[in-house]
Amino acid sequence: MSDENIQHLPEKQQQELKSKFLGLRQGLVAVGNCRHLLPPHCVAFTKKYREFRFCESDVVIATFPRSGTTWTQEIVWTMRNGLDFNAASNVSLDFRSPFLEFDSLHPLHKDLNENLVTSFLSRHPNEDPRLGGVFLQLAELASTPRTIKTHLPFSLLPDLLGTCKVVYVARNPRDVCVSYYHHQKSLKVAEFIGDFPDFVDLWCRDLCLQAPYWDHLKEAWERRQHPNFLFLFYEDMKENLMKELKRLDAFLGTGLTEDQLRQVAEHTGISHMKNRSSVNPGSSSYSEQALKEGRRDFIRKGTTGDWTNYFNPELEAKFQVWMKKGGEVAEEIPFKYQIQQTETTELVECK
Repeated sequence: MSDENIQHLPEKQQQELKSKFLGLRQGLVAVGNCRHLLPPHCVAFTKKYREFRFCESDVVIATFPRSGTTWTQEIVWTMRNGLDFNAASNVSLDFRSPFLEFDSLHPLHKDLNENLVTSFLSRHPNEDPRLGGVFLQLAELASTPRTIKTHLPFSLLPDLLGTCKVVYVARNPRDVCVSYYHHQKSLKVAEFIGDFPDFVDLWCRDLCLQAPYWDHLKEAWERRQHPNFLFLFYEDMKENLMKELKRLDAFLGTGLTEDQLRQVAEHTGISHMKNRSSVNPGSSSYSEQALKEGRRDFIRKGTTGDWTNYFNPELEAKFQVWMKKGGEVAEEIPFKYQIQQTETTELVECK
């Protein structure tokens, strides 16, 4: 990606962001025609993401943040790796399913976590984790078949669907907004200090990390008929996981039996995942840097429809105006705002 595709936000917006997000000391830049917002040090990586060499056996888990990414990663990795529950329990998801652009969000090359360096070198002794982006290298060096995570929109990536398969997960935007609010308060890279109405105001103006939401979703939705693309909804997974696992099985070609799919469902249940250090970000190798001091609340109660506890009439009216910005996509996508749901917990992703 060339330099002219990266634009600085107006100074007034930058100052507003810095006053509300203490972690965004350098502000944000708009990347590409979709104006995807990332920290300025992303300029060292955007071209590398566009030129990343995906292969036919890869599966990419693509989402807007807070849409069920970690859950889907664990499901897909487990299904594609012969239900290797031992590895799933003992090898960090960072290594099993790397986050492609994590280097753009957290400048780990300046202060790499000792555990991350040690783990990286134990697997790749001939590589230098301080060169070229440690997570970019993790994605490049991941064992085949690779399952790679990204929050980047399609327009900032190479031609994925002409090469590999993509699983995209969407979640109703009100719950995404609530979850992202809590997420941004926890992360050092963001350290949001405002209240929820402040966050909704910024969200509706596409002024938060990795915004805008609608452009991200639109780029995925218009590809939904491609044979190498599977569009999932977080709410459908919550409501009937076995049904969605069968869709995944057919799409991935994993050929799992009903009993095996039930094992996957049990293994990836949140009550099990939150107790596994390989998945729970509270024990991952970079989380000590990624999260604010004292914010180790990785597991929180999560129910579809939690937005009703946050949106008063004034915020709902503002959000309705923002929904119209989604145009035809917002009207076409069958979002679910309430489902018939059993008691559960939600994994709060660190990424």
